[in-house]
Amino acid sequence: MAISVREASLIDDEGLLSDLAHRFLDSDADDKRFQWLYRDNPFGAARAWIAYENHGEAIGMAAIFPRKMYRDRDIVPACILGDLCISPKYRSVGPALQLQRSCLLCARSGEFAIAYDFPSATMLTIYGHLGLQPIGESIRMSKTLWADKKVESIFRAPAWSRPIAAGVNVALALGNRRLSRPTGLDFSLETVPCGIEYSELARRVGSSLGTCTVRSAEYLNWRYRRHPRRRYEFLSARQGDELLTYCTFTVSDGIATVADLFGDMEPRVVTGLLLELSALLRERGVASVNLPVLESDSRTGLLRKLGFWAREAVPVMCFAGESTLSSSEVFLMHGDRES
Repeated sequence: MAISVREASLIDDEGLLSDLAHRFLDSDADDKRFQWLYRDNPFGAARAWIAYENHGEAIGMAAIFPRKMYRDRDIVPACILGDLCISPKYRSVGPALQLQRSCLLCARSGEFAIAYDFPSATMLTIYGHLGLQPIGESIRMSKTLWADKKVESIFRAPAWSRPIAAGVNVALALGNRRLSRPTGLDFSLETVPCGIEYSELARRVGSSLGTCTVRSAEYLNWRYRRHPRRRYEFLSARQGDELLTYCTFTVSDGIATVADLFGDMEPRVVTGLLLELSALLRERGVASVNLPVLESDSRTGLLRKLGFWAREAVPVMCFAGESTLSSSEVFLMHGDRES
């Protein structure tokens, strides 16, 4: 089986790339996603590669998506690898290896100072064949807000599950009330697009949290406000008129996921913001909230104090040219994924 790989044209191959993603990656991938993810990225258009079988049939694709990142007070070009998908008929190591090698050649060519990925288990095997190992893991930290569904999954009979769930819910509410809320902070759901204060906050924080995406207002509005499939909300913490910290979150099937938590990481500010978020989600009847963070994230201890427990983890790749970065050098969150 002879496989060839060529770089795609986002103009001439748009239909083909959308079709490959729809068939082999995500049935919800459509033209709107392609326009948003591949063309409208404020940091630049995506680069993509297509794999062909010897008789000319397109069997898979892969892409890289530009980012800009703060590193040691400088802004450097970066990228995330993603959207690698292969026809089920060709899911041996070879085709995926060829596609990923093409992406890596571009990512490590000098055009980008940093490249990263959140690979699946299958992709981790591909990276292993290429001599690359993960720098660490992203751990899903989860906090239960309402226990009804979990209790029902254990005690099927309503006569048992209802009173037990009611008792657990009371304990969860009391646990939240015992956590003291800081004074002097104002919290609010942001209902308008991100403005210049978000860009100023990104500049002020810079790389103090580690090498991280430039969270400018333009980027945040693209990544979250204009996402074609998910509705994200912003909850902010201010002191007077000054924006200190914010989190972005989305809710699906009764579970909330925090995509980003950025800004002043002083414990009292983070505590206040996450307690406010928990109260808001409880009022909506949301069962739990997830907050994925790198295992090296300094906030992990605080999250445990606030009732978050570590669940499953996924590997993280990050490298600068031919060198691999350590997890303590970077700041990556769930929202840093490509889509």
